[in-house]
Amino acid sequence: MRRRQFVRSVGAAGTAVVAGCLDGGPGSGETPTGSPAEGPSVTDTQFTVTGRASGTQASDATVTFGDGTVVAEGTIWGANGCKTAELAGVSYDGDADELTIAVATTDREGAGDGCTQAIVEIDYRAVVTVDGGLPGSVTVTHDHGDGPTTAATATR
Repeated sequence: MRRRQFVRSVGAAGTAVVAGCLDGGPGSGETPTGSPAEGPSVTDTQFTVTGRASGTQASDATVTFGDGTVVAEGTIWGANGCKTAELAGVSYDGDADELTIAVATTDREGAGDGCTQAIVEIDYRAVVTVDGGLPGSVTVTHDHGDGPTTAATATR
């Protein structure tokens, strides 16, 4: 269900971008008549892998709300020593007042062919800077290659 919400929000954002290009939006000499979007907008993201170690299929996260930021810290697992984590996406659903932070495992650049065949736990920290207020809720998803699952949900 969250995937459908994400696709809807990306689809709506794409439509809005195209509509702005086609309907004489800002920069075309006409004055825009619509009101600005309500709610938070993502202005910056930072993602850091903070640790890697052999372990188990750990998949958890915590969310904290700061002054204009949302921080997700967690652990995602990789299938072998050649895996690392990446920020797969950040989206905001204005109807639900929900920010989604998607983290996924991916092949580690330059890892080569000699990877351990043991599960690795990958610790990470994602910082999302928002403008226009903090979201009412945040969901962190993890994708280990078999589709996203919810790792954490937090509300303000």
